[in-house]
Amino acid sequence: MEERERRFATIGVLVGIFLAAVDGTVVTTAMPTIVTALGGLELYPWVFTSYMLFTAVTMPLFGRLADAYGRKRLFYVGIATFVAGSVLSGAAGSMAELVAFRAIQGIGGGAMLALPYTILGVIYPPERRGWAIGLGGSVWGVASVLGPPLGYAIVSTLGWRWVFYVNVPVGVIAVAFIATTLEETTGAATGDIDYAGAFTITVGVGTILVGLELLTTRPLTAGIAVAIGLTALGGFYLAERRAKEPIIPLSLFGDRTFLATITAGFLTSFVVFAGLTYIPLFVQSVHGGANSSAIAVVAISIGWSGMSVLAGRATERIGERRLSVAGTTCIVASFAAGAFWTPTTSLIVIVIVAFVMGVGMGTVTPPLLTVIQNHLGTEQMGLATSSQQFFRQLGGAMGVSILGVVITTLAREQLAAVPGVSTLGDLQRVLFETNTPPAGAAAALASGLSSAFVISAVIGVGALVAVFGLPRGESGRSADSEQADPATD
Repeated sequence: MEERERRFATIGVLVGIFLAAVDGTVVTTAMPTIVTALGGLELYPWVFTSYMLFTAVTMPLFGRLADAYGRKRLFYVGIATFVAGSVLSGAAGSMAELVAFRAIQGIGGGAMLALPYTILGVIYPPERRGWAIGLGGSVWGVASVLGPPLGYAIVSTLGWRWVFYVNVPVGVIAVAFIATTLEETTGAATGDIDYAGAFTITVGVGTILVGLELLTTRPLTAGIAVAIGLTALGGFYLAERRAKEPIIPLSLFGDRTFLATITAGFLTSFVVFAGLTYIPLFVQSVHGGANSSAIAVVAISIGWSGMSVLAGRATERIGERRLSVAGTTCIVASFAAGAFWTPTTSLIVIVIVAFVMGVGMGTVTPPLLTVIQNHLGTEQMGLATSSQQFFRQLGGAMGVSILGVVITTLAREQLAAVPGVSTLGDLQRVLFETNTPPAGAAAALASGLSSAFVISAVIGVGALVAVFGLPRGESGRSADSEQADPATD
């Protein structure tokens, strides 16, 4: 592949990543206006939950299909689905319709989380994959910084529906770059679709995530949903044992490198995504105003995006294992420091800790994906990428839910003393409606958050143990080493 074509294909991929990355922050900014227009405040969390759920469950399927039918072709399918869901979301006449259409958008989001990194892994040789993946990771940080002001500008000038409609021209730009520069490639997978595996993993993961979402408000329903999910995952195990082309081959779980990367990805995302959710809530409860919480988010984003680029560039020189250890250590240190926060903790201290957390995540994420891509090689690039991204997304979703339950449980008495509040969801609703922290909210949240951060630090140590299981070999050594890669000739 000519270097000029590779660069233009990279631009198309990065635009696709930006499309998915900026969506969450733009929609979050627009939600007060959307709720005012459509009503249905009780469905507010499900606008995000439906998207997240379908994003998570479709990633493994998209990765496997891309190896069988072509990465470029499935990228088109993902963009088209995402854009179609965006158009429908923009045309929604009720909050229930918006939740349903966001699920369609989430299916496309599953492709946008897996396939861009798959394509980067294919068009770049092993020794340059770390840099390319780091570049892709930095887009998420840029999107999280630009998203809120962009969302505000769109809502103020064009109206909230254009928060979704604007995805159409962006999607067209991404497709145009890919269509004119990228040649189609496939992997070792055949066209035998594992329908049983796709169904059982969708039901299993989906119902578990729904159950975790309902855990604090409807514990009985949540328990039933989790039980159904675990049963479905048992069915997934049986389906994968029999499938000719399993979505996730069970033999991979006996592979030390594969197991180390998905474990580290799952655990780091478990704690950091929870931090991204609850640190801004704590800041707003302590210091008041949405601007103060935005500062904490920006600090995490700058650390994450900046280090994604630097870690990607340093992968070949330093090695994936050392970078992963350094990044995970930063994550553990940030949560250990956050465990000492009180209602009197200054904003600057919180911002510094949040920045270190972002630095840690930006340092560990690119090498983990580079390791698994190099380990499984170009023939299984879709499987390698989608598996890593799937377990990261799953870890993040479960971390937000489970640590939210931990905070609510440990701070139950203090939360009950806050007017109109009994759970974290209630506190989020009050801040959403009034933008003013109620009396006692800071002390209540600090008591639960401190214990949750101790737990997060311990989980981070588990991730640190996992990254020590990564190979010590030189960066760039891969399954492609002994065969020519047509995308990089």
